[in-house]
Amino acid sequence: MRAGTVTVLIAMGLLTACTPTRQDYDAFVTLLQGSSRARSEAVKECVRGFDGRTTRNFGLLTNTSDKDAARVGCNRFIAAIASGRATYDDVVDIKRHRPTPKLIKIFQGR
Repeated sequence: MRAGTVTVLIAMGLLTACTPTRQDYDAFVTLLQGSSRARSEAVKECVRGFDGRTTRNFGLLTNTSDKDAARVGCNRFIAAIASGRATYDDVVDIKRHRPTPKLIKIFQGR
């Protein structure tokens, strides 16, 4: 299996409606930390998951245009995962639609 395929499979699990296992999350973090290409693919997969309403909300949250909101928000979140700033519990909070001050700051780029 190619690295790109692995990246997409892991990213889909983390960035879709399913809550990932801690093992999946840890594998994803390791992948992101070691590969800029994996980070790019994860951002692309994240952006694909946005619809019009979500994009508008993210525009407000990220203080960007609706057009750029998904890309900016996904970039910030994936970078936070790779750096360790966003934790497994943060991913679970997002999946459960429970925004926290920490997550809001991440999406705002603070």
